[in-house]
Amino acid sequence: MLSIIKNLIHDLRKYKLLIIKRKLKVGRFFRYGKGCFVSKKNNITIGDNFFMGNYCHLASNLEIANDVLFASFVSCVGGDHKIDNIKGTISESGRDTFKTTRIHENVWVGQGVIIMHGVTLNKGCVIAAGSVLTKDVEENAIVGGNPAKLIRYRKTIN
Repeated sequence: MLSIIKNLIHDLRKYKLLIIKRKLKVGRFFRYGKGCFVSKKNNITIGDNFFMGNYCHLASNLEIANDVLFASFVSCVGGDHKIDNIKGTISESGRDTFKTTRIHENVWVGQGVIIMHGVTLNKGCVIAAGSVLTKDVEENAIVGGNPAKLIRYRKTIN
């Protein structure tokens, strides 16, 4: 009985989010923790079996595949301001181009990670807690740091 009530609460929260955020599309078994922010201005598509922990921040164009996990405090950001024009203030420089961030299937993103717009996380990669991603991550790579660098590759255990 308790699991049925929990599922109903999750479904109600999901439908409320989808009504408010019209550019958001989610697959089956979409779950998210408390305090998450999803931008209204960005196009965000999320596949099946997605979970994001508490206080995540989705504020870039995103294509997220199936079986992706975000820990708490993960942020997908960037493209908000042009920064190269030194003749005026940054706040007056206008918006940059929103590049799409792509996260392929079976990816785990650790606590407090920041993913800049336009980055691709390939299949099976793992991002260590606290990392800042400014470049693409290879398939099955484990990366960490600021900026994130290769630690090692995942392997098959017999």
